[in-house]
Amino acid sequence: MQKLAIVGGGISGLSLAYYLQNDYEITVFEKEKWGGKAYTQKVDKYLLEEGVNGFLSNSPKTLELCEEIGINPIKANENSKIRYIYDDKLYQIPLKPIEFLKSDILSFFGKLRVAMEFFVEPICDREETVAEFATRRLGKEFNRRMMTPMLAGIYASTPEKTSMNAAFPKLKKIECEYGSLFKGMIKLKRGGQPSGELHSFEWGMSEFIEKLISKTKANFVEKEIIDIDELDEFDKVVIATPSYNAAEILAKYENLSGLLKKIEYNPVAIVGFDYEEIKPVCFGILTVKDKSLGILMDKYIFPNRNAIRVMVGGARYPEIKNMSEEEIIKIAENDVAKITGAQKPSFKWIKIHKNAIPNYSLGHQKLVDEIMKEAEKIGIYLTGNAYKGVSFNDCIKNSYELAQKLKESNV
Repeated sequence: MQKLAIVGGGISGLSLAYYLQNDYEITVFEKEKWGGKAYTQKVDKYLLEEGVNGFLSNSPKTLELCEEIGINPIKANENSKIRYIYDDKLYQIPLKPIEFLKSDILSFFGKLRVAMEFFVEPICDREETVAEFATRRLGKEFNRRMMTPMLAGIYASTPEKTSMNAAFPKLKKIECEYGSLFKGMIKLKRGGQPSGELHSFEWGMSEFIEKLISKTKANFVEKEIIDIDELDEFDKVVIATPSYNAAEILAKYENLSGLLKKIEYNPVAIVGFDYEEIKPVCFGILTVKDKSLGILMDKYIFPNRNAIRVMVGGARYPEIKNMSEEEIIKIAENDVAKITGAQKPSFKWIKIHKNAIPNYSLGHQKLVDEIMKEAEKIGIYLTGNAYKGVSFNDCIKNSYELAQKLKESNV
């Protein structure tokens, strides 16, 4: 049986090991902690996620994997459907067309401009930023009020710095196939909301990671791999680390390493608080222009959670890279007070990710294609959220697809 090394014990690396455990003799290397940013900290009586806090139930591969390893996801309660945007005041996000018409989330003229989307000609011969796409199809007001907070919540980025083609390829495909987002949604019988319901695990994301490891036949080694030459004994190597780590490991291959370094990352600090009382009761609040990108009301949507988390920084405020924990906590605390009115938390916690989320900027798809071609030349495989999708579901789906490719090459 061929020997396979997987460098990186996050969601991507661990799920890949699971899928290939009967086809290769596998060793997984991890330098810090299993699960990567899918890690749950237990601090005193608090359960806090360092990164992702759940997944949407719209990916068959994720649900299949949960069933195979014997773990039951739990569905978020009804509060998870209540979401707000803060832009000097709170606006509840409407879930249905009639609610959108009655809402004050956009002005009358902003809503009228959105309705004109039916008549906007598609552009399919060039790449656009999210800002260009949203402004062209739905108007400036929609881009600012809706897309700015959404990009902050998903990518910790801004519409101006994010490629529509790379970050939202399905929406771009709908425009090009049907000529309009609304026409496409009508024909596909979809609303504007993402399909699927939010799920997590009873004791956090680390529960999934621990279960996945227990069901995987592999050697799990806590060791930092610095150079690809350390892995000469293996027949195949998969690098499942952030792209900047992959660039260091593959430094001897200058072309590939140089390409990997071109993928930028946005810094994010996760600040946890406990307030005796905080409103509104909801999934969370995303912001349009604040240093805090959003507030996640974890305590109101899943059991065994009793704190909230605040995301600070991102492409909007990268200065957090050079700030102290105390300074960042103060920013988060002040923003919570301004947005919700809640004062004086009884508990404070922080986790700083100086390179948290890859930024899918213009040219990202072309860059990834070049990276994969260079990797193929030297017989190295790459996976992870730096390339094709940042979500929990994306990582599992991409690892499954890579596993099928590695199984075929092993025949």
